Amino acid sequence: MKPSITRRDFLNGAALALAAGATLSPRDLLAIEHAAVAPNPIGPDYYPPKLTGMRGSHDGSFEVSHALAWGGQKPSTYTTLDETYDLIIVGGGISGLTSAYLYRQQAGANKKILILDNHDDFGGHAKRNEFELDGRTFLGVGGSVNLEQMSFSDTVHRVLKEIGVDLEKLDAAREPDYMLSGLDAGYGLFLNGKQFGKDQVSHGKWPMAFLGSGDLEGLLGSLDLPAEEKKKLVGLADGERDLLDELSLSETLEYLDKTTYSDFLRTHAGLSENTIRLFEPMAQVYIGTGPDTISVMEGFLIGYPGMKSVGLTGSMVSKLYRYFLGSTRFPIFPDGNASVARMMVRRLLPEVAPGKTMEDVLDARFDYTKLDRSDSDLRLRLNSTVVNARNVEGGVEVDYSTGGKAYTVRGKHCILACYNGMIPHLCPDLPQAQKDGLAYGVKTPLVMTNVLLRSGAAVDATGPAQYQCPGSFWAFVTKAPPVNLGNHHDWTDKDDPVVLWMAHAPAPANDGTQTRRDLYRAGRHRLYATPFATYEAEVKAQLTGMFGAQGFDAEHDIAAITVNRWSHGYSYGYSSLYDPEWEDGQAPHELGRAPFGRIHIANCDAEASAYLHAAIDAAARAVGEIS
Repeated sequence: MKPSITRRDFLNGAALALAAGATLSPRDLLAIEHAAVAPNPIGPDYYPPKLTGMRGSHDGSFEVSHALAWGGQKPSTYTTLDETYDLIIVGGGISGLTSAYLYRQQAGANKKILILDNHDDFGGHAKRNEFELDGRTFLGVGGSVNLEQMSFSDTVHRVLKEIGVDLEKLDAAREPDYMLSGLDAGYGLFLNGKQFGKDQVSHGKWPMAFLGSGDLEGLLGSLDLPAEEKKKLVGLADGERDLLDELSLSETLEYLDKTTYSDFLRTHAGLSENTIRLFEPMAQVYIGTGPDTISVMEGFLIGYPGMKSVGLTGSMVSKLYRYFLGSTRFPIFPDGNASVARMMVRRLLPEVAPGKTMEDVLDARFDYTKLDRSDSDLRLRLNSTVVNARNVEGGVEVDYSTGGKAYTVRGKHCILACYNGMIPHLCPDLPQAQKDGLAYGVKTPLVMTNVLLRSGAAVDATGPAQYQCPGSFWAFVTKAPPVNLGNHHDWTDKDDPVVLWMAHAPAPANDGTQTRRDLYRAGRHRLYATPFATYEAEVKAQLTGMFGAQGFDAEHDIAAITVNRWSHGYSYGYSSLYDPEWEDGQAPHELGRAPFGRIHIANCDAEASAYLHAAIDAAARAVGEIS
């Protein structure tokens, strides 16, 4: 298995390199060297979604930024391009693409716009993974997952509708009980032999059981856990007694905000350290850390037990939360929010792909040669890392690096739709207070892996293909979004190939002295130090533990692996455990996003919220600042 993946990864990379070279004649190469025109090394075979191996923060996407942020290194000379734009956007993710879309609406469709992105594909974390096997195409989620519809502003609703997203139809197209689309979805709890004595699985409606509204005792019955621990878990969920009865109402609320969930489970519920591991997966996937770094209230809000065991207030909240779970769904595309990015790009540049609907975008083969054309008013330039953005008389200048060469472009305005932590390095003249605000939040490191299996028979024989896996390397294992939309159909025949989506949070356990930001930094370093071979080995080992008894053979059954590592993943959200309460307008993200001359900021970091709707709202705010 390993040689074939390595060979495929090499061939894919070589194909891109050859495609780039094939489009450049000797005269073109000379022009890049001597004339003020932008290089365009993208050929007809260039198609990043099909690349396997290490993706996300892939080689070539971060080295220039790291040299700048870590060592203050940047190119010493630049070629000034014969290009001038009304708006230059740094970042081709959802915020950057939406900024271009809304600016056109505000300023006019004929305005000249340049989008620069350091990755080899657009969409940012909304990454599309494609696989081909036996003449069929299979999709996976590479990053940004679903649509938090309940939090949409009017602007978000309008923008998505205009580009062709029908939320009602999309929600109806997915499997009803899919784990990534509903917080109350049933799943399998997989306990591995290393941590729990033997590999074991219990399928069922765990979310409702944890809230004291299901058969938790029955679900626990099939697991090899100490009887006393099971009894304590049932009592915790059912609210047999008030575990905080010595506290007043105000003291209880303070406790829930300022105490870790693991400490609550240990000191008040009396659970062992191994049992507390049961509550790792949701925390790791949604917050990026374990229960030792989330508050009791956060533990409750992601569906873990104990609400009924903290007095009358907790019981009332539990009733409301159960109602919320049963009535809330999150629409999802088969490739996550990559389809939203693709629909946005197709709306901005209709020539890149055929079609106009969310059904046909799933099949559309995008022509990347059409992204950056000299005859277009809007240009999307990939593989281009910005190293400087500055205000100059009458406009802005932006410097960027691509292919080992450095260029300068000029515009009237600039929107930085990139990572907040890089902006102080891109704009060294910013006020120090604004730099501090931008640098405060530390993004959550995450790894989202898609594994194409030649047959789903062993997975199907084990039970519904969605699992939480406490104590395991991969916290979540689930089939790729089961959505029947257009020509894309959910896996139905157990012998058909299937894509499994596996999520890993690299942040270490808390030693008791670390903040969430400390752990994110440590996890980011661990992520960069982990090679593809390690992720591959962990995929094989865990899937063998989960499905080996049903005939799964990793060496034969795995056809391809795509590892999306996100060193700077989810935007930082404030924590009552580690962050103060700031006055309105004084939070770091609010101070950091202030306009600086003709430079504006639009990203999820600027909203302190790691969701697609935050990216769109940030773009609307930044575009609205441009007069």
